[in-house]
Amino acid sequence: ARGHPYATHTHTHTKMISHVDASSELLWQLTKSHNAHLKTSVNNTRFSNEAGNLTAEHSFKASGLANGATAVDIQELADAAKAATVVNGKKCAGTFRSQVGETKLACAGRADLEKAALARVSALHKAGRVARAN
Repeated sequence: ARGHPYATHTHTHTKMISHVDASSELLWQLTKSHNAHLKTSVNNTRFSNEAGNLTAEHSFKASGLANGATAVDIQELADAAKAATVVNGKKCAGTFRSQVGETKLACAGRADLEKAALARVSALHKAGRVARAN
């Protein structure tokens, strides 16, 4: 059967891999030079904006890609009436004190990131507050 050369109807099946079991050191070696989250500033300072990177540093310690299982991610909740955050995908609303408690609980596996996580929650809370009129 002669027809259009591009009219071959072959069906291919693609299997998506959502999780790869590899060591975090190997993942860092594979992604440290080339990934979509890598940003370089004017003076060649490297930053990274992936989820799970609290400090925006481009380093193995701060990487959310290499340390995905133990990464701590804190974001501002956009549709909240009061200042609220999302810690590792879980809504963390309420008072600032309860948000700090949730953040400390999320950082239980990564004590080295607790100070940076608390600073991020504090900055988001401060930015979400309405200034008082004098």
